[in-house]
Amino acid sequence: MPTVTINDVEMEARPGERLLDIGRRHGAHMGFVCNGTGFCQTCKVKVLAGSESLNPPTKLEKNWIPEQRLQEGWRLGCQAAVRGRGPITVLTNAELLRRQTFAVVNPPAGTDTLSNVAALLANIGQQSIDQITGYPFNLLNAVSRIGLGRLLNPWQSVEQFSRWIADFGKVVETTLNAPVPPPPRDPLDQVRAAAAEVRRASEAS
Repeated sequence: MPTVTINDVEMEARPGERLLDIGRRHGAHMGFVCNGTGFCQTCKVKVLAGSESLNPPTKLEKNWIPEQRLQEGWRLGCQAAVRGRGPITVLTNAELLRRQTFAVVNPPAGTDTLSNVAALLANIGQQSIDQITGYPFNLLNAVSRIGLGRLLNPWQSVEQFSRWIADFGKVVETTLNAPVPPPPRDPLDQVRAAAAEVRRASEAS
C-alpha cells in the first residue's frame, strides 16, 4: 500500500486516492473550503519527494498555478492523486504558513525575527502574484470547468456537508495539538547562517 507523508506524519493511502482525501481522513492541516472542487486552492501542497508517484498536473492546476511553481513542486491536493507506490512527502501550504508564523513569534535556533518575517511575507506575496497575473482568466476558466452549480453548492448533499463539518473539526483538533517544527529553510539561508556562526565564534575567540 502506498505511503504518503503529510506535514511530517506518515499516512496510509490507496492507489488513485487524492492527497486531499488522505489528509482529510487523517486530520492533516490543510484546507478544503470548496470541498475539493478545485476553486478555493486552500488544499495547496508542496511535493518534497515522490512527485513521480503522482498524476501529472491537471488543467485546473495549470489554471491556478504558474508553470514555474508547478516545477517547484506546488500542487492542489484535490487534483494530485497517488499513481505509484511512493513514498510521497508533501508539506501543505496551510502548515507552511503556520510554521512560518510561529517562527516569527519564536525564531528557531540559527534564525532571527527579521529574516523569518521576510520569508513569511515572501510566501504570501508570491501567492498573491500568482493569482493576480492570471486574473480574470483563471477565475473565469475555473468557473467554466467546475460549473456554477457546484461552486454555489460544493457539498451537493446533507451527507457531504456533515462529513465536511466532521473533517473540519478533526483538522482543528489535530492542528491545535500538533507541535510546530521550524519551517523548511532555503539552502542559501543555511549557508549564510553557518557563516554567521563561524564569524561569531572567531570574534569571541
